[in-house]
Amino acid sequence: MVQPGGQLPWVLLDLDGTLLDYDRAEEEAVRRTLAGVGLPADADMVARYRRINARHWSALERGVTTAARLRTERWAELLDATVPDQDRDVGPEVLASSYVEHLAAGAYLLPGAEAAVAELAGAFRIAYITNGLADVQRPRLAASALADLGEVLVISDEVGAAKPAAAIFEAALRAMGGPHPRVVTMVGDSLSADIAGGRAAGMPTVWVAPKEQPWPTDPARRPDHRIGAIGELPALLRG
Repeated sequence: MVQPGGQLPWVLLDLDGTLLDYDRAEEEAVRRTLAGVGLPADADMVARYRRINARHWSALERGVTTAARLRTERWAELLDATVPDQDRDVGPEVLASSYVEHLAAGAYLLPGAEAAVAELAGAFRIAYITNGLADVQRPRLAASALADLGEVLVISDEVGAAKPAAAIFEAALRAMGGPHPRVVTMVGDSLSADIAGGRAAGMPTVWVAPKEQPWPTDPARRPDHRIGAIGELPALLRG
């Protein structure tokens, strides 16, 4: 598929939950972080961390916190909820630093991700966009088979704005050389970040979600297409 003027269209791909197995990387990083300082590293602690972390990332998407605050405040909240002051040998800053180091090593791909992106790269230009910390996302992508398939990586931590904010999509378009949004297909698993943000930017959108997830009722979060797994993307875009 070639656009007028001989330009290939773009596919703008979310990373975590779309291409990278964030759940696996997160669980391993949480367990190693806690075990490394002698704190319980069981399923309950992982679940507590995930609930807390989800709230902080939701706040980041809404623009009511910053990446710098998120980095340590999620760990401070976990400590406050689970470890009495007198039993603490480390503070949230130590946990935050250790966690980032462990998470950055978790470059696990979701099934079908490498093959799908490799197939797309023959007919589309590939860019990645992610709400994440730069010192986590850059090493993870660099260590994966996806690194050489994409031309652009845009990270919320470096832009200073997180999806669905217009600023991060504007930054992505600039990094891609200024294509019209209609020739950039946004692909992701998050309705609130990827689909809403892509739609607002004027891009066609593809939602990657299991079939049992209900279709969104909010028009602002309604994708143009839906696939059950990333491996279905090349056939969809080839039309």
